[in-house]
Amino acid sequence: MSVSDNPLLVDYFDGLSTRAHRVSMRIHEGMLQLTGPDLFRQVALNKVQWSERTRHGTRCAHFADGGLVQSLDNSHWDDWLKAHQLGEPLVVRAQQSWRWTALATCVLLLVAVLGYWWGLPMAARALTPLVPASVDQELGQRTLQAMDEQWLRPSHLGEAVQARWRQKFNDATRQDHSQSTQDAAQPYPAIQLHFRHASIGPNAFALPDGSIVITDDLMALLHDREDVLLGILGHEMGHVRLRHGLRSLIQTGLLGVVSSVAFGDFSTWLAGAPALMGHLAYSRALEREADDVAIAFMRHNQIKPSVMAVFFQRLKANRPSGEELGIAFSSHPADEERIARFKAADLGDPAAP
Repeated sequence: MSVSDNPLLVDYFDGLSTRAHRVSMRIHEGMLQLTGPDLFRQVALNKVQWSERTRHGTRCAHFADGGLVQSLDNSHWDDWLKAHQLGEPLVVRAQQSWRWTALATCVLLLVAVLGYWWGLPMAARALTPLVPASVDQELGQRTLQAMDEQWLRPSHLGEAVQARWRQKFNDATRQDHSQSTQDAAQPYPAIQLHFRHASIGPNAFALPDGSIVITDDLMALLHDREDVLLGILGHEMGHVRLRHGLRSLIQTGLLGVVSSVAFGDFSTWLAGAPALMGHLAYSRALEREADDVAIAFMRHNQIKPSVMAVFFQRLKANRPSGEELGIAFSSHPADEERIARFKAADLGDPAAP
């Protein structure tokens, strides 16, 4: 007699008491039959919920009224279900296989990596235009205020020098006609130059509201190369115009949301947004976008983009051993790559922006 012809001895619980009824379980004409000394019950097979198989757990079948049957021997239960073609679904079999588990883990890691490198930046790019410009203004003002209170100090440059550079940059931006590439209903924020003394070396960074902070050390480094300094300001202007600060903050927030789903609360990142802005590192892709704006800005002002090589050379010569300095506290592409890009733009390479 085959296994399918044999009844299976199980314990039945009616859902009303904890008393177990030892019964025989069989299948007949699409019905699950339970037969005992003082009990007979039939339940349609499509109304029975079979528990998933686990390595050590007891096998069960649940009924809609709260009753259930429980195996006495797991191996006999599994053989009986298989004989009646009530085998477990693929997902359950996969859970019991270390090969499938290892494959699922690898796929999950791959999805996580692809989501981090491509999914989050794409989502941030799509969401940024939906955020009103007033958010940029608020973020920029609060961030600069926090920086001034903590580690930025008034510039040692004279007011006349600062005023001259503000006028020079305003004159240069009036010659830049790239505003036409953006919807006129969303004008660029006005750029404001702020000069500060700081212990971060030769540096400049942009905030979402259009503020560009320039350190005294950067002014000293390029005291004789106004053309190079204008190129750096063009780069920072690119970060403002393309809303890189907000995009990076959105991307960081999305990462916090994703992490919170898996690991816990994410509300604290909102309170620390101004501080986060101060330590935000742009991706290399965003740095390349800002370089494109700098190249266009320099061309409009009759400046050869290749002069930016002077900045990288001097920065390298003044860089303390083991310390990375650069525009906007950012994770920039390699200096060699950027120099080649500016030189290619200077030479009119068709591949250049």
